[in-house]
Amino acid sequence: MNTIKKIWGKISYEALIFTALMIRFLSGRALDLDTWSSAWAAMDYSMGNGSRLLIGSIYRLFYGEYLDRTVAYKYVAAGIALTILVLAIVLGRMLRMAKNAAPACRNAIYGTVVAYLAAPFSIAYVWNEQNLGRFDVYMLLVALLTVLAALLVRNFWLKAALITVLGVIGLAIHQGFAFLYYPLTFTVLCYDAFAGNRIHAKKFAGVFVSGAIEVAAAVYFQFFTSINFDSVEETVDFIKSRTNLEVSDYAIQLEYFGSMKFQLENVTSVFFNGNEDPIRHLLLILLLFSPLLVLYVLVWKDVFSHLKQNGVKRLQSPYLYALLVNLCFVPMFVIHVDWGRHLAPFLAMPTFVFLLFLAKKDASMVYAYRRMETRIRRHPWYFVLAVVWVAGFDSFGARIFQSQAGRLYDFLKYGFFI
Repeated sequence: MNTIKKIWGKISYEALIFTALMIRFLSGRALDLDTWSSAWAAMDYSMGNGSRLLIGSIYRLFYGEYLDRTVAYKYVAAGIALTILVLAIVLGRMLRMAKNAAPACRNAIYGTVVAYLAAPFSIAYVWNEQNLGRFDVYMLLVALLTVLAALLVRNFWLKAALITVLGVIGLAIHQGFAFLYYPLTFTVLCYDAFAGNRIHAKKFAGVFVSGAIEVAAAVYFQFFTSINFDSVEETVDFIKSRTNLEVSDYAIQLEYFGSMKFQLENVTSVFFNGNEDPIRHLLLILLLFSPLLVLYVLVWKDVFSHLKQNGVKRLQSPYLYALLVNLCFVPMFVIHVDWGRHLAPFLAMPTFVFLLFLAKKDASMVYAYRRMETRIRRHPWYFVLAVVWVAGFDSFGARIFQSQAGRLYDFLKYGFFI
């Protein structure tokens, strides 16, 4: 019995998180793969060295010459289950380490994890009707492995090499990794380069080299890859010969045959100047999620307040760079149109940043969470209601950002002509 208790004590958080997310996945997953991106499940490196071919190449190792849509669905489900497992391990380990670093802040720490799991920008966004089968789940998996490496690998150079390789893999999966998930990768490395709120020159150089490699890989996958076909029609015909998944001609054209100019003129411009009104939808989403965003702001405010109290220059702390690297998200919102699945990682990443810094026993983050713990004890219902509030929203979509925000927009526009 004591042995069982010891084992349970070591895996309890991970087991509970994994079980909760698997139940949520099995009960709420879409019944069909997203048709816009499903073609990539049947594409691999035999077709060239184009972008987004890594996952299809891995699938190809198992299905042979023909990929049935039911088999593809099972592969996607297996990939999501694997990501849920790694997410449970990462959150469980960070939660345990954060509690050890700040035992008096357990309510704030538990609240951070629960808020993420309940929120519409948690991993649940990858299995709704608009996103199931997209490669976002694998980008998230790579980001989680990056965090796991930061927690488990002590040698900086081994850690930097491993994280750099993971970053290149993320970019091979989808170029969007550079904008959506590399900010977390960069933050992980920056912590070591600025540990103790001072610059470690050699480690800083390592971060610079790692970043340069990632930039080069991103440029390569975006501009210098190609496939072995001369036209969209030829490409689509070949893909249809090896799968009964739906293949979007337009998606293939945009990825492999259209220029950036074509994307900006025919997709981005139409999106901004049409009747979708993305800016107002975005503002409504920020308004609806303001109870949670306020808590984010309070954590950052207290972190920088602690740095100021201790006479630490911002340029010497990892926090300034952890904030600035979020500018990487901007190109995705300027060029691309699937703002829902871009907002999901943008709103989710602070969870991992906060818990990671706590796990590292960072003094400023511990101070911020002590302040948050005090607020929770003084006003517990605000925090309970904030979690319940965000849990009530549907998961983030793709071009339809968030369903309740969309309905509120329609209500204001057509009901009150605002």
